[in-house]
Amino acid sequence: MPNQKLNFLKSGSLRHILFLSLVIFSVSSTSSVLGQQINLDLVSSEQILTPGETFEVDLQILNPGQQSIRGLQHAVSWNSAVLQLLDIEIPGDLAGSPVPQILVWNAPQPAGSGGDSGCALWWDGSGDEALSLGLGFESAITDSSIPLSKLYFRVVGNAANGETILSTPEVDLSCGWLGSLVTNDAGVIIPTVTDTEEITISDVPRPTELLCGEASSICYLSWSEPIAYDQVKVIRNGVLIGEINSGEGQFEDPDGVIGSIREYSVQGILNGVESPLSNCSISVDGEVEPPVGLTCNQSGSGVLLTWSNPLPFSQLEIIRQGVSIEILSEGSSSFLDGSPVSGVNLVYQIRGNIGGSVATSEECQIFLPIPEVLFIRGDVNSDGQLNLVDPITTLQYLFVAGEMPCASAADFNDDSSLDLSDAINLLAFLFTGGGSPEAPFPLAGFDPVPDSLGCAQPCSDSTCGGGILGDECISAIEIGLGDTFFDTTSMTDSPDEYSNIDCDTTFLGLMLSDIWFDFTATSTETVSLSLCDKVVTFDTDLVIYSGGCGQLVQEACNGDGFDENGIACPFLTSRISGFPVIEGEQYFIRVGGFATLSTGGVESGPGILSITSD
Repeated sequence: MPNQKLNFLKSGSLRHILFLSLVIFSVSSTSSVLGQQINLDLVSSEQILTPGETFEVDLQILNPGQQSIRGLQHAVSWNSAVLQLLDIEIPGDLAGSPVPQILVWNAPQPAGSGGDSGCALWWDGSGDEALSLGLGFESAITDSSIPLSKLYFRVVGNAANGETILSTPEVDLSCGWLGSLVTNDAGVIIPTVTDTEEITISDVPRPTELLCGEASSICYLSWSEPIAYDQVKVIRNGVLIGEINSGEGQFEDPDGVIGSIREYSVQGILNGVESPLSNCSISVDGEVEPPVGLTCNQSGSGVLLTWSNPLPFSQLEIIRQGVSIEILSEGSSSFLDGSPVSGVNLVYQIRGNIGGSVATSEECQIFLPIPEVLFIRGDVNSDGQLNLVDPITTLQYLFVAGEMPCASAADFNDDSSLDLSDAINLLAFLFTGGGSPEAPFPLAGFDPVPDSLGCAQPCSDSTCGGGILGDECISAIEIGLGDTFFDTTSMTDSPDEYSNIDCDTTFLGLMLSDIWFDFTATSTETVSLSLCDKVVTFDTDLVIYSGGCGQLVQEACNGDGFDENGIACPFLTSRISGFPVIEGEQYFIRVGGFATLSTGGVESGPGILSITSD
């Protein structure tokens, strides 16, 4: 609803023109035949309304004799206890209206500025109120129909049932109101009649959700009834054609004439009071009217479809991407697609069937982005491990139609596509020291480059079994020479193999709650790795591997160690000395607990791993 307010333009000039016109009219003997008179016409968008409803009233000049019009003074009044003017489109702003050279207007707030001058009783907020207009045109207008203004009204919430009138105020010389006047380009007043518009107020709510459709020249109407009426009237092209019981909510009108247009109204009656009308129209063409108003919206991980049925379809079919995915029973008007495809533009339609004839609705479209899920790049089967199973799964998917648990994880280089290079690069990383997968790696995370690959079996939790830094080989903590603090309390047991071979006369235990470190040698030398410190207070296992996480080669191990002076380490902790390393080579170091405790727990806790050059 527009809200444009212009209170005056050269108001003194216009008042002079209009008063001068009145004087000319009073002393002249000019007369006009009735067919040449001007009609200031009012047309309401509704004739019956309930309290709280809004409606529009068009003010126009009807000039059947196409006389020259140069100036105009007019007012439209109403009872403020029943109606409130919300807004107005003034001449010049209203589409199709002429632009005045001079314009004076006012109305009560909020549509106008109101005030205490002129006919102030018209905008004081009580009794009869009015819109006043005075305007002059630069040149004469001779059109037979001239839009002037559009008024936007609301029925006051406590308005009583009955009729109310939009009309023209009586002449009131006390405030300078001389009545409605129209003058020609010679300043002579043209005989003018003013229209009234009767509005009926009813507290009976109108029928809602009225739909009308046609199939094989039979017109079908359906609606909802907000209250229990005594009776419902069905009107076609202004003629009553049916009176039916409340609650039926539908009506059939047979024998429609092909090419005709049928205007229907449905009205509820309660205790003799008529509700406002609900209206619809049908162009009878012999075709089946399809479901209408189809919308599709994301609902959780699915897509919710809603529509309206203008016909009593016996069957409704859900179409997605041109293929039927579900058949619904009569009366259905919604459907939840619980398994939509993400990453593509989804196109839905509804196909209705009535008597064997079908009609398909317009499309609705929706794009569901690939949901953000946690995964580790390279962990194709989402088990928290990177091993030979992962590249094999990718190869089977690419070449023998195998399953793909997590395509995003298989996309080794994150180029949004799967091909042979992804599997080869993962094999190289696992077994020949190739580069690492792109992020998210080694910890679980979201895809930094969203694409349509998706992940059907994402990680079950944020850790993905290897998501805690250092919990598995793939998330090993990168360290160098020096001291590294750690805590194995929250670690899980890794499945990687180890043995007592080369454990220097000591034995390994159960490798419980183990933690992993990734050490790359900066020079070719020998180093010592020690847990032999009072900071570590649990019995430890220590293993060193070479190779990749998918094919570890055990190089050294120790259960219970001795310090550099040959004294047994406290708390049965571990130490490996004189271990040869090669510059640039990667080594994985694994620290775990020897056994379970009598209390039911496992040997774990904080500590320091020291790596020093020999």
